[in-house]
Amino acid sequence: MVVDTLDRDTLPNIADGSQRASLWIAGHIFDRLQITKTVASDAPEADDESLGRLLEQGVQDQLGTDLKSGKPETDWTVRRNAEIWDFAQYAHIRELREAAAKYPDVKSVIGGDYVISPDVVVGVPGRYGRSLRAVVSCKWTLRSDRAQNVRHEFNSLIRARRGRAPHLVAVTAEPVPSRLNSLTRGMGEIDAVYHVAYEPLKEAVAEFMPKRGEATQSEHLKAMIRTGRLRDYRELVDDILMD
Repeated sequence: MVVDTLDRDTLPNIADGSQRASLWIAGHIFDRLQITKTVASDAPEADDESLGRLLEQGVQDQLGTDLKSGKPETDWTVRRNAEIWDFAQYAHIRELREAAAKYPDVKSVIGGDYVISPDVVVGVPGRYGRSLRAVVSCKWTLRSDRAQNVRHEFNSLIRARRGRAPHLVAVTAEPVPSRLNSLTRGMGEIDAVYHVAYEPLKEAVAEFMPKRGEATQSEHLKAMIRTGRLRDYRELVDDILMD
């Protein structure tokens, strides 16, 4: 499925129809995973928001099962859209919100930075209550604004914590290395990005990018893998368990 044109019946739903590199890589990934796409003529097109919610649900279900299997003695909490002040490092934010509700001047000072409901959270028992072990931001695909949204959210979590910072990671199906690079670069707001089709992505970039005059995409991918900034989604559970 190496496609060069926008066709609603064949376009992989991780592809950007306006970008040829996205079409080539996404087409290979779908072929490699033996995914076909057929759309009924009257069916509504799924958008990134609805696909993102499905990704969140899948990540929550898989992490919940595999973490409990990996360390059954640990009382794991895996939830979607949890309030961060339910965890020990951020419990003080509940008091800030209560004060802001009473005093408008306080509300104007704290703004909206602390109103964060992460896509998926992982919690464990701690000395002062449940501790936030990991925060997972799920993005079906990426644009530059989405990358900045993740970075802003994670920066807020780093600044607001009292105690140990949780693992701050992203999970995505984005096929274009340059867009993945927009999320992996930085000074530590994001610990790592996990790709749900890691091996097919590597194969697609190796096969198509140099031949199509897109050598820079190959360079981006190699650098992200070499530095551990881009990882296989199948490694996420083990990385959380090793903490």
